[in-house]
Amino acid sequence: MAKLMQLEIVTPDKSLMKRNDVSYVLAETVMGPIGILANHAPLIGTLNESPLKYRSEDGKDHFIFIDAGFMEVNNNKVTVLSAAAEMSENIDVARAQAAEARALKHIENPEPTIDLEVIGRNLRRAKGRLKTVQLARGL
Repeated sequence: MAKLMQLEIVTPDKSLMKRNDVSYVLAETVMGPIGILANHAPLIGTLNESPLKYRSEDGKDHFIFIDAGFMEVNNNKVTVLSAAAEMSENIDVARAQAAEARALKHIENPEPTIDLEVIGRNLRRAKGRLKTVQLARGL
């Protein structure tokens, strides 16, 4: 039996999930990817707009899109705080593809009134959502 930990993902609107049967978490921090197993040393990290993978006790991998934020690891509990988060099965692929296309169009043909930093963030969000779905589907 694998050693387990708790995973909680919280947004300003809600607690997206709280599980006590997690054996592994993989998150993309601004410093690179980090894998978390039970009894991991305490840690605080800043997360990118990217998929978060976790493995449940039954060995199944699950994916959640994290819209940047922070992660704390302490006492066998991983807590993620993010402005927004979506379970892979709830991501609207067509909407994410449209957002990606809009952002790329703005980058390729920038207008003086467009904030390229905001457009870049929108592009990272769209790509993160699409990658989350691809990983969940095993593509």
